[in-house]
Amino acid sequence: MLHIILLILKIFGFLILGILAFVLLVFFVVLLSPFTYRLEASVENTRESMRGGLKFHWLFRLVSGRVSYTDGEMSWRLRIAWKSFGSGADAGKDSSGGDEKTVSWQALPEKKHAAGEETRKQEQKKREEKEKKEEERREKEPKKKPEKKKRPSLSEKLKEFWGKIKYTFQKFCDNIRTLEKKKDKLLSFIENETHHNAFLRAIKEIRRFLQSLKPRKADIWFEFGFEDPALTGYALALLSMIYPSIGEFTRLQPDFEHKVLRGKADIKGRIRAIHALVLAWNMLLDKNVRATYRHIRNFKL
Repeated sequence: MLHIILLILKIFGFLILGILAFVLLVFFVVLLSPFTYRLEASVENTRESMRGGLKFHWLFRLVSGRVSYTDGEMSWRLRIAWKSFGSGADAGKDSSGGDEKTVSWQALPEKKHAAGEETRKQEQKKREEKEKKEEERREKEPKKKPEKKKRPSLSEKLKEFWGKIKYTFQKFCDNIRTLEKKKDKLLSFIENETHHNAFLRAIKEIRRFLQSLKPRKADIWFEFGFEDPALTGYALALLSMIYPSIGEFTRLQPDFEHKVLRGKADIKGRIRAIHALVLAWNMLLDKNVRATYRHIRNFKL
């Protein structure tokens, strides 16, 4: 009897161990499986010439899809396992290729439609008769003479005007004092050493996370120009702020003489969920970040 009980416990132990191993396997597959994407876009001076497309897949193509923009129209398609969704002609189709059922109000019987029209006419007629009776009743009622309102004296007007000025000035002073208090409280919160260290740690971790999002392969060519050369210079100055991060695979050609907008882009990359998990884990381990989070939740101006 004892060896039978031990055998049953052994089977249950192996079963639980197998379930845990399966859960861990799924967890690591989700974390390590890359979200692969490819983005292609082009433009040739006109809005009609704009083209773009995004293809992606995840979990060994268990989840895949595409988004495209052509001739001013956008279309998309998403497939999850055997189920497909999409826009345009793809919308309403399931994995078996069947269309969704549609119902048109024109298919309703004409008799029901006519009966509904007759009912609405009767209700409209009843409302008109009721409004007519109400109007006749109001005409028969004796009209009351309007009471003459007593005009306030000059002293009362001056007193009321002075009261408004006094109230406005007092409210303005109260607002200034409130703003000063809020300003001092906000500055003390920002200048706190714990919060400052938490901010630096957050910047460091976000930079590391963004570095992991850089595409594996990219080729971007962009030529632009406006009618006003000054606007072209401003746009170039704005792009130069992010150029150190994208300069290795980007070619910019500003044109200060002509209005032009041409370019092509071909970007491939992978994103893994484990990078986001590492970011969250490092932030949670930092005591300054945890303390700042608690202070932000309880902070009130």
